[in-house]
Amino acid sequence: MGRLVHCHLDPLGGLAGDMFLAALLDACPEHATDTFAAMRAGGLPERWDVRLVAHDDGGLSGYRVLIAGPDDDGPPAHFADLRAGLQGAPLDASVRDRAIAIFTGLAEAEAAVHGVAVDEVHFHELADWDSVADVVGAAWLIGALGASSWSVGPLPLGRGRIATRHGPLPVPAPAAAHLLQGFAVHDDGIAGERVTPTGAAILRHLQP
Repeated sequence: MGRLVHCHLDPLGGLAGDMFLAALLDACPEHATDTFAAMRAGGLPERWDVRLVAHDDGGLSGYRVLIAGPDDDGPPAHFADLRAGLQGAPLDASVRDRAIAIFTGLAEAEAAVHGVAVDEVHFHELADWDSVADVVGAAWLIGALGASSWSVGPLPLGRGRIATRHGPLPVPAPAAAHLLQGFAVHDDGIAGERVTPTGAAILRHLQP
């Protein structure tokens, strides 16, 4: 597939970083190898596994991106350290800058809702390599597809509460809600977290 003029996302089940990757790689599977190579260049350790696997939920078929590794092996959790790691990673400059921009948007949202300085943000729930791989992979794919514009359909908000290091928080998580300001949303009656902070940060980067 060549470079796209426009890319529209239809977030039927919501959006997380791995869901964004899986949807694009389902449409353009020829980019999987290079996407995973970018994740490795971004720091994903060799003992972490990353795969594109077929998935059927009983209604629709597609793909899932599985990223898994040991619980005791994670990246720096503070934004300043995470940014420094990406700045020194052997990534193409455009991919590195886009990944840092996505994480910066997320850090700014976390700082706003938790009342801390941006560089002091601690990514409690994102301090794992799968989150870094999601963002770096998204940064690579966005550039590879080369769409001149992006749009997204109404986002399901979900409902209820989620357990976090900050204690129980409402759904959507405060950082996600901050990032989703201005996007069309709806309540489809399904409980649980539907748009994660990482998914929301990717959307905000695509539609600032």
